[in-house]
Amino acid sequence: MKDFAGKPDFQIWLIGDSPPEKWMDKLDTPLDPRHPARHTIWTSVADSMQDRLYRQKKWRLDTSRLYIRNAMSQPLEIPIIHQQTTRWRRELKELLDKYRPKVVLTFGVDAFRMAVIASGDPHSMLFKTDENETSILGEEFRSRIKNYDDNKVNIIPLLHVSIALGFLKAHSYFVGDNGQTSPNYFDYVGTTLADLLLARLSDKPIWIK
Repeated sequence: MKDFAGKPDFQIWLIGDSPPEKWMDKLDTPLDPRHPARHTIWTSVADSMQDRLYRQKKWRLDTSRLYIRNAMSQPLEIPIIHQQTTRWRRELKELLDKYRPKVVLTFGVDAFRMAVIASGDPHSMLFKTDENETSILGEEFRSRIKNYDDNKVNIIPLLHVSIALGFLKAHSYFVGDNGQTSPNYFDYVGTTLADLLLARLSDKPIWIK
């Protein structure tokens, strides 16, 4: 498997935690489009996002140029996340420091934790509590959207397998209590990201117009 797909100088990155051990020698890239996980965790979000962008501005995000990688090049070993001097941390930190993407979308708890560790800003509730991780990811998502900073790398968490496992609860846990009787994670995240990109990155070369 290649280490990445797309262009690192693109303003938006997608980061998973690690390659799937069973398939890493058979897939071409991280989040390989042939792997069903790609479509479970990203395609439905992207579809909702692109719909919103088109309806608002008749624009589309140029997803063919997204920079996509895993935080770790080998299958994940959970304890390694917390080792501050490991190679994955140095490599990811170097890339973040060099290219300074505006938005880094991470998939799942482990990818989010690794990205914030590498960025040097691991101030996440996920390091401090044993509460429901999907709910906390939703809180982190809202907080980081609200506090988006043009002068920093904004790491924004999305769900990974939890959206497929016990999926009805995952929608509710992530979206939270916003008055919806049947919250839809994909629509919520997709439209929220679209509004963020239009508000903060409309002048960046990331669009198909």
